[in-house]
Amino acid sequence: MLQYFVERNYKTIFGRGYTPRLEYICNVGADVTTMPRSMHEHKNLVEILLVDDGAGIFIIDGERYTAKKGDLILYNSGSVHDEFGGSGNDLSTYCVAVSNLKLVDFKTVNKILPDEYSPILPSGEYFDEMLNIFRAIERESYRPSGAETANLLTLALVAKICSMLKTHGIPRKQKEPSLTSLAKDFIDAHYTENIKLDDIARAVGTTVYRISKIFKAEIGIPPMRYVILRRMGEAQNLLINTDMTITRIAISVGYNDSNYFQNVFRDFMNMTPKEYRKRWTK
Repeated sequence: MLQYFVERNYKTIFGRGYTPRLEYICNVGADVTTMPRSMHEHKNLVEILLVDDGAGIFIIDGERYTAKKGDLILYNSGSVHDEFGGSGNDLSTYCVAVSNLKLVDFKTVNKILPDEYSPILPSGEYFDEMLNIFRAIERESYRPSGAETANLLTLALVAKICSMLKTHGIPRKQKEPSLTSLAKDFIDAHYTENIKLDDIARAVGTTVYRISKIFKAEIGIPPMRYVILRRMGEAQNLLINTDMTITRIAISVGYNDSNYFQNVFRDFMNMTPKEYRKRWTK
């Protein structure tokens, strides 16, 4: 028999006075990833995804990334992302969301990814270990009296990822702020308002023609299309994670007319908001 003694004087990565909480876990199969989650953010959550099969294209804070089986994807609170951008290749993922997470390395709450690292973290030789932790969290989440165990497993997951970042983290390519990034930031802050292309151009100090041209060249879509994607993404988020009425969601994302919002959503998703909520939360 081999007996190992655990180091007693290790320094915790978790800030004192905070109790991180597992908010939800999702097991998203390839059948569901055909319904893209458009641009959205979580203001009070950290999300951790594991690609357990296939591959997909993800747009995170204006940058395009490809993630494949074995990759972890890390979203700090406030990170604007679409979870299944582009056409996935039989993509399936696990996702956990954690609130009230305070790590000693960061001044702010709900941050797991250092600014200098890419949000894509290959799990490499730790893939099976990561997958087993996600599966264990999922099992405990629906077991009677399993909530505390699921929460503790989530803390173990966070601790493991923080350790992996130090040895496997990929440096992020640093870019100077551009007109496109400034325009994107403006839209992210004002998409719920009745903004027009003139407002976006004025906010970044350029012409409508120029911002339209360079925004589409760098992001892949026109600025006003990005406005719609932000609205639809937040609407999807509210449909999945809240019990808000369709009318209230419409107002929350910038539409005063609920019927018009539902028509836009139907054109975008090929299903009504009610059908979308039922598909994701059944």
